[in-house]
This record gives sequence, C-alpha cells and structure tokens, in this order.
Amino acid sequence: MKRTVKTTVRVKLHSLTNRKADLLAREYEAFQTEVHGGDADLYSATDQQASKVQRQKDPNPGTEQPVVLRNDVFDVAYDEDTVLSSCWMKVPVYDPEKGQGNSIWCPAHVPRKDAQLVREGNLRDSELVRRDSDWYVHLVVKRSVTVQDEYDDVLAIDMGARWVATCAFLSDRTTTFYGEEVRRIREHYKQLRKSIGKSTPRQGQQVVERIGDAEARKVDDRLHKIARHIVEDAEERNAVIVVGDLGGIRKDNDKGRYVNDKTHKMPFARLLNYIEYKANDSGIEVQLVEEYDTSQTCNCCACEGVRATQGRFECPECGLDDNADKNGALNIGKRALGKFSKPLSEAGAVLAQPETQVIVHCDDEPANLSLLVDSTPSGGTPRL
Repeated sequence: MKRTVKTTVRVKLHSLTNRKADLLAREYEAFQTEVHGGDADLYSATDQQASKVQRQKDPNPGTEQPVVLRNDVFDVAYDEDTVLSSCWMKVPVYDPEKGQGNSIWCPAHVPRKDAQLVREGNLRDSELVRRDSDWYVHLVVKRSVTVQDEYDDVLAIDMGARWVATCAFLSDRTTTFYGEEVRRIREHYKQLRKSIGKSTPRQGQQVVERIGDAEARKVDDRLHKIARHIVEDAEERNAVIVVGDLGGIRKDNDKGRYVNDKTHKMPFARLLNYIEYKANDSGIEVQLVEEYDTSQTCNCCACEGVRATQGRFECPECGLDDNADKNGALNIGKRALGKFSKPLSEAGAVLAQPETQVIVHCDDEPANLSLLVDSTPSGGTPRL
C-alpha cells in the first residue's frame, strides 16, 4: 500500500558572512512583528505566510514563531567543487538596501543519512529557526513509501514530561518507558548553564553556545536510539504505531515555570519525526490520534479517574491502580481502534484510514493488570 508521507530534515546553515547573518536576523525579527499583529517589511511570499500564521495560530505575545518558507521561493542546490560547502540553500529575505525582496545562498549542512532524501524528495513549505546564534532550516520533504495494510497488534505511544515516550502494546499491555537519559542530559546542561552565568559575559556566552551544541548532539543521538527501539519492537510483533497528537501543547498551557520548562522543551516533534521516518522505511504505518482526555480516563472501564500523583492513575469504579502514562498510552491505542470504551477482546477494527486493517488477537483482559516486561508501576528502569 502506497503512502505519501512528509519527513522533516534539520539542516544547519553555517559559515555565514556578517551581511547574510544580519539579513536572516532582520527577516526573522520582522516575521515575529508580523505574526503578533505588527507591520514590518518582509519578502512578499513570507509576508503572506506571516499573515496566515497570525490568523490560524494567534500566537501568544512574547512567543517566537519559525519563519515559514514557501516551497516555491527557496531551493537547495549542490556543488561538489565548492570548498566551503557542497550543499547550498537559497533563503528569501527582504533587502532594505534595495528596498525589495532578495534571496541569499547560504552554506548548509545536511545530515549524511538524509542527503539522498533531500536530493530526491519533493521539497514542501519549510521553516527557518534560530537557536541561540545558530540558524537552521527544518526542511520538509514529501516522498512516497510502501507500508503494509494488515497488522497483528497496536503499539500506542504517549509522550509526556516525565517520560519522553511511554509505549504499550494493546494485545498484552507490555509497556516500555523511554527518556530517562534525555532528562538526565538536559538537567546536566541546565545546571552547567547556571554555573556559567556567573562567568564574565563574553566568556560565558561563548561557553554556553558550545555546550548547547553538545547537548543538542547528545539528545539527538538518544532520540534516534529510542525511535529505532520503538520501530524494532513494532516490527517484531507486526504492530501499527499510533501516537497521541500533541499539537498545541504549548498554547494556553501555562502550568508554572518548573512544569513549563520540562514540558515545553521536550523534543516531542523531533522524536515523532524520527519514529515516522524509520517506521515508514520499515513498511510500518504511523498514525496520530486525538490525545484529549486520554490521561484522565480509565483504560479498562472508560470512567473518569483520579491522578493521586503525577505518575499514578486510580479508577474509583473498577479499582485500576496503575502508571498514569501507561494508562494514557493504552487509551490512545484504543482510541485508534475506535473502541475507546470497549474491552480489548473485541478489538479487530479499521483505523482512521479505512484501507488499513488492524487485527488484534488477545484473551479477555482483567481490569487491573500489573505492568509486564521492561516496566513497573512507578516507572522503574526504562530503556535509554
């Protein structure tokens, strides 16, 4: 079965001249002004995208939005004879000296594993992002893949602040927690940045930029490993992968500085991108499902439960006492089957897209079943 999928490739712009860096910064700031209701000079196509973001997202004041690059006004080109870079990206900007739109060619680094995809894929609307003093383009590439149309199980994934991914199979509730190492890395570098803040400003800024790159590389490596483990597990049990859709998690979701720091900076989108990419290459489908209320509902009887602590879920009706993230993952899986309030033994239903048949074989499940391999109600020792 053929599927058209989109993959995001993180491309870093490097070795920029002062003029090019200034033009990128000016375009970025002008885009922020536009999306928050102001008026600024932008490249005409980018100005249209800013208006669309302002209408559709209505971003909160003070938040930064990635600059949307329309696919018909930017390009990627290769020149193996250029010493500075073999890959170049044309970025549209407004040039105040000329008083009109212009384009600048920037040296770009495409990860080796994604080079063929970028060369052969169909480029779609992408995003220009600033991280500290570095510039990245989140390049969206559309491609055609072949995925199977029948599965024996469902691997449901709940993403959260405590565990970057909690994965549960619907057939027997086997659950795996991922992300302890990601949290450890982020906390380590967070403390480093605090200590560096006491240094002289110039020295401190230089070190912060270096450790920021090191943190990003280490987190990215862990995310790739997590995605690979998840896809390998799905392959082994011939399971379709369903993920709770976290779209809008950062909007109107202020839960205090401590929780915001944990939730808003977790790399959910990047992990999902890696899972989709690896799963599609393995012929496995990945589907997003509405996550709303899955963390508040009992996965056994569909009644509203109680979160006694952040990590525990208790149901006053059927007596379920289990890990809250596991409960959410199982609800996500059942919602994908369209049997959110029915026992798993009745599973065997069509997913959101009718040509994908999901057949789950299992016995009747008890209302209160303890976690199985690689899991424990309190979290235990997760992978990675």
